[in-house]
Amino acid sequence: MKSNAALLDLSPQAPFDHVVDPGPHPGPACPAPLAPAPGHPDSATTAPDSATTVPVFVVPVGSASPHGSGTGLSPDDCPALNGRSRATLDGADRRRLLSRLPERVSAAMAAAGHWELYGTRGLLVVACGDDARRMGFSVESVRPEASPPDTPYEVLTGHESRIAATRPAPERDRLVTRFWVRKDAALQAVGRGLSLAPERIEAGFPGDRGTVTVPGPHGLDVPVSVRNIAFSSAYEFAVAVPEPLALTPAFSYPVG
Repeated sequence: MKSNAALLDLSPQAPFDHVVDPGPHPGPACPAPLAPAPGHPDSATTAPDSATTVPVFVVPVGSASPHGSGTGLSPDDCPALNGRSRATLDGADRRRLLSRLPERVSAAMAAAGHWELYGTRGLLVVACGDDARRMGFSVESVRPEASPPDTPYEVLTGHESRIAATRPAPERDRLVTRFWVRKDAALQAVGRGLSLAPERIEAGFPGDRGTVTVPGPHGLDVPVSVRNIAFSSAYEFAVAVPEPLALTPAFSYPVG
């Protein structure tokens, strides 16, 4: 899961314009699947009527962004911010961060009672609002073809390993990274973090959306709706919501 800002190739289109609905999949039904962003052609048919939107800003950082840097951050600042939140940064660090982000992002963060950060080299994702606590996000870069694999295959289940083994080498690392961000987002959505071994979580569903079952306390499993969002060929990104919560991300993309 190596980051390389030079690979950043953000499309000017909204991220959901690149996500193809693969249709129904075997397994548990999703009472409240992640819905497309407002305004997407599919939103009228797939978004729950009562869905609460959570503002999410995608901020490319560095000279590789076609929109320019737009921030006072360097690409290497982003990984250090991964997993941080308003509560875990002191006042001075919060003010310093907000002063280095695009105005639209810093204004939303200043107005929000809570926000969370997810980053990898060259990219920062900001989720605003208290409902962000009930969602999970994960972003990782995809290695250049010529580099050795960085994603540990130990994170895979046997089923996922068999799927990955059928793919050509250039596709294999991307697929393993995709499976990993699904697991990471699902674990965050239920507040488990990495308290569970990733290889216990099955996330090898086909297409871009599905249900990941996370083992919970006292033997109770928690179904989590997970969706991959394709906003750049250089990154794999997943967003997760425990079922049956009706929460959907509203992306501002890209900001920079």
